[in-house]
Amino acid sequence: MANSQRNFWRERWLNSIDELTSLDLQIKTWLNSHNENPHWSFIEFLCCYFDDLAIDNNYISQLADEWITYDEFRVIKDWHEELGKYNTPTEDIYDHEAILADANWIAIVKSGSEAKHELTKILNEKERHYLKM
Repeated sequence: MANSQRNFWRERWLNSIDELTSLDLQIKTWLNSHNENPHWSFIEFLCCYFDDLAIDNNYISQLADEWITYDEFRVIKDWHEELGKYNTPTEDIYDHEAILADANWIAIVKSGSEAKHELTKILNEKERHYLKM
């Protein structure tokens, strides 16, 4: 049971990293005026990553439970910290146009994309698929 929970968590974790590091996906979904699914928004991407995956205290419990490796953590650590400190330029979490035009956000997405690329070097083939490279 614990292994299946770990695998499910990792799939969601990698999918979340993919969403948070794809500016093209964000533009396509966040700015789509016909989109009625709340998942496709800045705040939901963050909630899926931090809250739904219960990532707090810099992955302490996930490292202790061996849900991620120290090598994986080292790859994403800086990006994770940048993401956690990000503030929207207008202080409106639904102002997707401002967020997507924000140089700070673009830098975080770029940093995350680089980390995602590095992750692909240490993940197995099945897990690389979740990053949709």
